Amino acid sequence: MTAPAPDTLRRGACPSLSAPMQTGDGLLVRLRPAAPALTADDMLVLADLSRRHGNGLIEITARGNLQLRGLTEASVPRLAEGLAVAGIVPQTGVAIEIPPLSGIDSSEAADAAPVAEALRKAIAAASLTLAPKLAIVIDGGGVLSLAGMAADIRLDAVEVGWRLSVGGDRRTARPVAILAEDRVIAGTMTAIAALAAIGPAARGRDLDVGALAAELGAASELTLSDAPASHPLGIHRVGGENVLGVAPAYGQMQADRLVALVKGLVACGAREFRLAPHRTLLVRGLSGESLADAEACAGREGVWCTDTAPGRSISICAGAAGCASAGFDTHAAADVLVADGRDLLDGSVDVHISGCPKGCAHPASAAVTLCGTVAGVGLVLDGRAGDAPAAVLPVDDLTPAIRRLGTLLRAQRKEGETARNFLDRTAPAALVSAYQGKR
Repeated sequence: MTAPAPDTLRRGACPSLSAPMQTGDGLLVRLRPAAPALTADDMLVLADLSRRHGNGLIEITARGNLQLRGLTEASVPRLAEGLAVAGIVPQTGVAIEIPPLSGIDSSEAADAAPVAEALRKAIAAASLTLAPKLAIVIDGGGVLSLAGMAADIRLDAVEVGWRLSVGGDRRTARPVAILAEDRVIAGTMTAIAALAAIGPAARGRDLDVGALAAELGAASELTLSDAPASHPLGIHRVGGENVLGVAPAYGQMQADRLVALVKGLVACGAREFRLAPHRTLLVRGLSGESLADAEACAGREGVWCTDTAPGRSISICAGAAGCASAGFDTHAAADVLVADGRDLLDGSVDVHISGCPKGCAHPASAAVTLCGTVAGVGLVLDGRAGDAPAAVLPVDDLTPAIRRLGTLLRAQRKEGETARNFLDRTAPAALVSAYQGKR
């Protein structure tokens, strides 16, 4: 495997129709439809466009965006034209995330959708230069809240309005102010303008919270209670209806299988599809009697539909099967980990299997990362794919190495202990020794 050039390891703006990203299997486009929901016809169109203009591999990302792979400079404009003809309009501008069931979940504290729309218009009108990957979360709560989603700027619904905080998730973000409903857009724009004033690369962590709070002149003492969100996979009861969360294995699916899945779910009564975090697709319109048939349909197409699916803790890229930059088959490695190392996959830690040091599938740090390098597959502990590995093995030795790690966990994990607790109390040298096959 050839070492990636330094420029290829830089992560700039998110890939889009106007600025697709070059990857090892061609150009990649990431898009989030502006509409909150997609019809079955929309889904079938997306599958067809992916197949005709790309390599047919469709991905749902950890934040609930769609990715189409294997495009070319010539086919990207044809993809854009096909989307326009179908009436599928991608969101543009700063990424603003809201809960996937905003507006239809009666348990949410507030509907985030109108706030998000007003904020998008205000940002566009201000014409500010902001960091390409700036992320904003507006969380109205509810069954599938975004409590665990990190962002540069957060708005969390409270009884008296919205809590503005920066640089983290609901628990870790630094609180700035409580904004009344009639001040939420202006107050949030004050924070966004402060970011623009710092510079085009500024993120939430760079903001002076004290100065911002003083400028807003609003109380910031309110501490939010922990409200862990439900995982979107599985069956949810929302406003008197059933919502089924399904996820392609490891977030990836070929277009033909997506077509079969959508047609099968429509036969069960599905009438609407919503993208959701954790690489999930939410299905509405299923009656109680048809849920079992819908789950069976998902199973036939290799799609997960329970939050106990062990592979949901794994993030993988396209791997050598779909990307020339990858040094090994990431999907096969994930399957081995599910079969022989599922003690690591209880949901308490993130596991990342990356074909190369760029780490496209999981840019953040993970408890355990297997990363393709020039010399083989590296083991990175509590780090990113591009970090120096603790050990490297030839690709052909990866399967037995994963099995040895699984054996170590089964032998030494205490009853009831989470994978996170096991890793915290286990010396890294023990994990490295198991990976390398040394006693």
